[in-house]
Formats: sequence, structure tokens, C-alpha cells
Amino acid sequence: MTESPKDTHTASVPLSFKTKLGYGLGNLSVMTAKQAPKQLALPVYNVALGVNPGAVGTLLALGRVWDAITDPLVGHWSDKAVTRWGRRKPFVLGGAFATGVFFAAMWMFPRGLSSGQYLGYFAVTSFLFYLALGFFSVPWYAMGYELAGNYDERTKLMAFPSIFGPVGQILVGWLYWFTQRDMFADTIEGVRCVGMGAGLILLIFGLMPVLLVKERALPASPAPPVVDPPKKRRPKTSFLAGVKAAVSNGPFMLLTVTFTMIVVGTSMVNGLGFYVHVYYLFDGDTKIASELVGWHTTVWLVCSMCMTPLMAWLSVRFGKKEIFIAALVWGVFRMIVLWFVLAPSHPWLVLINAALAGVDNAAIFMLCHAMIADICDLDELRNGTRREGLFGALYAWFFKTGIALSFALSGYILTWIGFDRDLGGAQSESTLLLMKACYCGIPALMFAAAIAVFAGYPISRRVADDVRAQLAGRQRAGRQKQAG
Repeated sequence: MTESPKDTHTASVPLSFKTKLGYGLGNLSVMTAKQAPKQLALPVYNVALGVNPGAVGTLLALGRVWDAITDPLVGHWSDKAVTRWGRRKPFVLGGAFATGVFFAAMWMFPRGLSSGQYLGYFAVTSFLFYLALGFFSVPWYAMGYELAGNYDERTKLMAFPSIFGPVGQILVGWLYWFTQRDMFADTIEGVRCVGMGAGLILLIFGLMPVLLVKERALPASPAPPVVDPPKKRRPKTSFLAGVKAAVSNGPFMLLTVTFTMIVVGTSMVNGLGFYVHVYYLFDGDTKIASELVGWHTTVWLVCSMCMTPLMAWLSVRFGKKEIFIAALVWGVFRMIVLWFVLAPSHPWLVLINAALAGVDNAAIFMLCHAMIADICDLDELRNGTRREGLFGALYAWFFKTGIALSFALSGYILTWIGFDRDLGGAQSESTLLLMKACYCGIPALMFAAAIAVFAGYPISRRVADDVRAQLAGRQRAGRQKQAG
């Protein structure tokens, strides 16, 4: 039996295809914006301009720290916003414009600067870019957490951004390849044109949630907490109260720490992947290596898109936690396989790893966001207010802080293993072996640690349905009291 639309906590009416499509298309911009700077920064600022890789990695890290500081505030502001266009849409609209503009600006540096001047230019433009990205992405995530009305519908909704996000990542995988085309005089001219084109794509797809999605209406007034206090008090809605509620929420912290481990493990060697392809597999040939990087990303993400419907079906059939843990185990297995397919004599075998990566990528990113929506219900049951924006931003804060650390370390990993830009393809055997070991080993260790942490996650379908039933009962009681 279909619940009344007024009963916002048990609404089981499926979301329209238009809503799911509009929300999902926004992730094309989100993932392009997140991945493109780290894909281009080291090849452009280190290899083309000669800036120290450790300094570039540190700036990428500081940009993410800045991002992590501003995101929770943006999330809180969007939770509290009241406009005729909704809580989230004004932020998404302004953020989409600014994100596109500042992404293009990162690659419009003048020629002939010193290393320090290039570094300063990158610092200013990247900080502005990450600030704009926060104003766009945090409210976009929050919009998705509050759209769907039940445990399984959330998974089905999150399948759409899990399909379209990889399209943006595929684009990112070919960005450096585009800069190397003969139509450009050099990498600098190439990255300027590519940056402007990518900035336009960020803007166009960033506007899709604004144009196609209708925000979900919330209950007219906050409900009382599940445990009645000695004296009636209004639910706390301040920023600090929300932060305190989030960090004391056990399921939220388990999920956040788990995902942070995964992202740190992969991000720490993400920049290293460029060097593995160029110097380990192709002896310094950037043109052919850039083609393999593009195909590796394409195969990985096409497989991720193809696997997303299956992962969504499996999570509905067996549960989110169970499929999430299975994906983590698959990640460990995949990194072991990667060690054997990374072979300079047969460099294209690495595409086997790309295909395998589609499985864990599809499941992990889709299910994380579906589980946050369940966690927001639990927070409302305990504290009497909804704050998807703040929870989504704090979730991002933790893993972005981890990414910042991993970015800082990634540049210095190159120094530690003895990489010398001036040697080109003549790197030492020990450098190449350590490069391969870090590329395979660090993610495998972090996947294994994530399994141990996430094993204690407590929200099953039964628990999630029970929470929503209690919220629905509380809302009905509140309406009856107002009517009486």
C-alpha cells in the first residue's frame, strides 16, 4: 500500500526517472572536478614546468585541507537556508558557475615564470577552485541524501550518480592525452585549451540538478527526540551541536573512517600511477603512456558503469553492508593481481586490473552515499532535526583531510624512491621496483584495514526500516496533535 505523500518518512513512491537522471548527471561534474586537478597537476607543473613534485603534492594537500575546513560550514548553511528555490539549489547554481571558471583559471598561467611563481599561481587558483567546488558539491550530495524515502530506493537513486560519475572520470583520464596532441605547440598550450573545455563541461552538467530535480519537502517542524528529556527543549540546530551529534554517531564514524582509509590508500598512489605508466612501463615515453592511461581509465570506468546495476540489485537482495564488505575483499584481491599484470614486456595487460577495478568502484561509492542517508534518519530519531548537508560535509571533511595527507605524501614518495626527472626513462632498477611496490601495496593494505573497521557497522535493512517507522509514527502524532 502506498503511503500518503504527506508522510515524508515512509513515502515509498518511487522517484521519477527525470529526478534520478538530473541528480545523477550532476555527479559527472562532481567527479570531473574532484579528479582532474590531481590528474593534471604533476604532469603539468612538475614534468612540463619543472616545479618540485613534493611542493606540488603539498599544495594539492593544502587545497584539500582548505576544502575540508569550508565544507562543513557550507553544509550547515544549506541545511538552514530557506529560499523560494529550495535549500540546496542556490548553492548548486552558484557553485557550478564558480567551479567551471576557477578550474579553467588553474591552467591559464603565463609563460616564463620561476618555479616559485608557478607554485604561487597554482596555490591561489586551486584554493579558489576548491572553495567553489565545496559550494557546489556539498549541497548536491545533501540533495541526494534527502530525495529518496526508503532503504532500497536510496540505493536505486545512488546508482544514477554511480553511472554518470565514471563518465566524468573517463574524461579526466584522457585530459593529459589531449594536451599532448600535435595540434598544440606544447603541453602549456594544450592544457590551457583543455582546461577551458573541461571548465565548460563542469558548468553544463553542474546545472542539471538545478534544472531537472525538485527538492523534497521536509516536515513542517522538527519532531521531539526519541527520549523525552526532563524539560522540553527545542532540538539543537547549531553548527557545533550538529558536529557533536555526528562525531558521536557510531555508524557514521565507522563508515567515514572506512571510506577515508580506502580513499587515502588509493589517493596516495594516484599521482604515482602516471609515473608508473610513463617510466615503469614505457621508459619515459609520455605520448604512448598517456594513451594507456586514457584507456586504463576508460576500461575501469566503463566496467564500473556496467557493474553498477548489478551492485544495486545485489545490495537490495543481500544488504548494503554485506555487498560493501565483499567489494573491499575484492579490492585486496585486485591489487594482488595488479602486481603480476604490471609488466614492461606486456604493458597493455594492466587493462585487466582496470576491468577488475570496476567491481569495487561501483559498489563502494554508490553504497557509501546510500548508507549516509540511513544514518541521517538515525540522527533525526535521536536529535529531532534533519541535517544531511552537515553530515555529508563532515563525511567529506574526514576523507578530504585524509586525501590532503595522502597528496602531501605522494609527492615525497617520488623523492623517497629516488625518482629523478632529469633521468627521463633511465630511472634506476630500485626506483622502478619501489614505484611498483608502492603502487600495488599501499592500496591493498588500506583495503584490508577498512574491512576490519567496517565489520562493526550496525545498520541493516531491518534497523533502517524500524528507524523510519518510528519517525513516521512521530510525524503522524505531531500532525494529530496540531489538528486536535
